[in-house]
Amino acid sequence: MRAPSSPEGIAIEWRPAVAADAAALSDVFNRIADADDTPERLSADTMEHELTSMFAPLEERTVVGRIEDEVVCYGTVYHRPAETDEARIYVAAYVSPTLQGRGLEDAIVDWSTAVASDVLDAVEVPSKYICAWLYKQQRDEADRFARRGFEAVRHWWEMERPLDDDLPVELPEGIDVVGWDDTHSEPVRLVENAAFADHWGSAPMSETDWQTRMLDSPGFRRDLSFVAAAGDEVVGFSYNEVYEEDWEAAGRSEGWISGLGVLREWRKRGIATALLSASMNAMRKDGLEAAMIGVDSSSPSGAQHLYRSVGFSTKSTGTTWQLALD
Repeated sequence: MRAPSSPEGIAIEWRPAVAADAAALSDVFNRIADADDTPERLSADTMEHELTSMFAPLEERTVVGRIEDEVVCYGTVYHRPAETDEARIYVAAYVSPTLQGRGLEDAIVDWSTAVASDVLDAVEVPSKYICAWLYKQQRDEADRFARRGFEAVRHWWEMERPLDDDLPVELPEGIDVVGWDDTHSEPVRLVENAAFADHWGSAPMSETDWQTRMLDSPGFRRDLSFVAAAGDEVVGFSYNEVYEEDWEAAGRSEGWISGLGVLREWRKRGIATALLSASMNAMRKDGLEAAMIGVDSSSPSGAQHLYRSVGFSTKSTGTTWQLALD
């Protein structure tokens, strides 16, 4: 395997990640999140799902650093092939707080960008990019990518709404909002691909990706998710998740409206608002105290304005950093 260059004075062993590393990697991730005061935490189950569904083949697109058999850092490279004119690969580096500032972060970033470049060399599309997603407070990490030529190209909001009251679900004529069942999964995938086709960085999901990344996610709550139908046609959906590992840091229980989409020809009729309301009512009934949703601050659909209109406000912000390859 390609391995990072070890910084001088650090005796570290490098190897690819394996699924059995999930607990150790989530511990590193969560210690960094505590130090950086970022909102996301990962359970071992969620980490294992990410390893197996996002970073395969692990022997090529992951690296783990160990000192005296203790996992102290790791890096990942994520590429989801799709038939578009653009290819983006996301890289990330994680180093335990006690070892930060000694060169491991640079070593892993250099490793991940080199791996990403190799992968993109084999992709025949006009535009190729290496990206990193960082929270606003991760300034040292942002500076590290900026020194390598990455630029801040997109800003994202994570928005919150307390679930203090039930909301009316006002349905447009001819539309029903119903609970998600197994028969909806493939029609929803097609709606998701069509609804997000004009969104920055979006790429259509294959049946395999949809199953492994979305339906098999340990956070997916089918019982809290909904579809909007016009007769037999699915025209919109809300894909909702719950990650209890986030609750301690948040100081409350939360549910995520992780995917919300409506076909372009059915927009501006109140369908998205109905799906939001149905989702939040179900979360409140389930005992959750707040709803969360993420949005591109420059969304072409104007979703950020819709979310504010139903009571969401910005809790945290993040940025996509991007390096364009020649």
